[in-house]
Amino acid sequence: MRRALLPALLVVLVTACAPARGRPASRATNAEIGAEAFDEREAEILRDLGAVDRRLAQRTRVMPSEDDLRRVTMAAVLREDPTLAVVDGAIDPFSFDARARGLAVAKQKIAALPANVARERASERDLLARLVDEEAARLEEERALPRSASSLVRAIVQTWRVPRSAAEAADTDRWLARRLAGVYDAMTASVDPATSLDVVRARELDDALDALERIAANPAFIRAMQELVRVREALESAASKPAAKAESEWGVIAARARAHLGTTESPDELARELAAAEADLRARTEAAVAAAGLGRDSLEASLEKQVFVSGPCLDAVPGSPVRSMAAPQEREPACHLRHLVAHADDDAARAIALAAMHDHVAVASWALDVARGAATIAETQGRHRLFVPVLPGTRARYERIALARPVAALGAGEAVRVLLAGDVYARATAWSSLGDVPLDVARRELGTSGAARVGRGAP
Repeated sequence: MRRALLPALLVVLVTACAPARGRPASRATNAEIGAEAFDEREAEILRDLGAVDRRLAQRTRVMPSEDDLRRVTMAAVLREDPTLAVVDGAIDPFSFDARARGLAVAKQKIAALPANVARERASERDLLARLVDEEAARLEEERALPRSASSLVRAIVQTWRVPRSAAEAADTDRWLARRLAGVYDAMTASVDPATSLDVVRARELDDALDALERIAANPAFIRAMQELVRVREALESAASKPAAKAESEWGVIAARARAHLGTTESPDELARELAAAEADLRARTEAAVAAAGLGRDSLEASLEKQVFVSGPCLDAVPGSPVRSMAAPQEREPACHLRHLVAHADDDAARAIALAAMHDHVAVASWALDVARGAATIAETQGRHRLFVPVLPGTRARYERIALARPVAALGAGEAVRVLLAGDVYARATAWSSLGDVPLDVARRELGTSGAARVGRGAP
């Protein structure tokens, strides 16, 4: 924790409560006044969420002010929460209880948003509530150390800020060492196979530590690097474990898929739908590849770059900060995929887009089969083949996504199902006007024609 910030956090903040200035009531309708108040309060909620988790600030591109940071973190500090850490004025990802309290306050503020607003803002309110529910689901997933360690380490990397002084570097070293020690303790204390690190999650954490080590290459971080070495040593035993047998974790995965994707079908129904989509796409892709005259090497090289793309993905939707957010990690591959399809403007590009859709569905089936205990990763790959063979390193990456990030794999498969409900290219293009929304919302607002109907009904 950067302790130099704590005295400022303990200062009692007094804010003016004077009515907001606006147009005279005689010149504005109730709906217009409600809309203005809605926008102001929505912006405050988004700033609060950015102070609770800097990853959200990056996704919304709405940065909390110093006053926002003090207001949100003071409540956590005054509770004397021993698990709390504040970095650059914001709650860190490992401060689970403080994050939970911040999300609860945001939910209360959403419930108090003006009700007398236009349909578009009513939809915005409901999407804002869904956002908080998604983050609550993410919080519960990240509480489950050591399995969540890779996600938390990546959160540190994603929100890293270079210390501005030797004192800040020393504070950062103490904070990072503390958090890595917590990861080590969780790894060495966990003996239950259901909660301990398996081989795949161990590799995910190892990769995340590589990224952390690169950005934290600073002689001042002696204690942190010592703890990082201890974590790596503990990883060696996890990585040497034999591959797990098929065992269902569907109850947990289903809850996360419902929160992030809006998926409510049974696993058997999902399996049937994905299998049908896979067969349909294989036939379409074979015809498209032949018509475009694409060679196998060319197709393989293109797919290496287009399947499970990572990195920020968003659409700018005027008037909707929530729809304009960058997709969360669970919907990020789906977002990149629909952009690929929307921009496929010739025969070769469309053939590649169809092949990418096929392979996303295949990996979604891998994730589903393993999550519901129907097959091991090796068994399900024999049932759901990629369109063309890929390099061993690429296949290993797909396997890790299916096993360690099953909701992201399912999200891409579900996005394909939404696109297949009509003209895939028209629907992918229309989806850009919807922005980042849970997939059940996209399915409903796109309907069966592909024309987006933003704001019709509650998400």
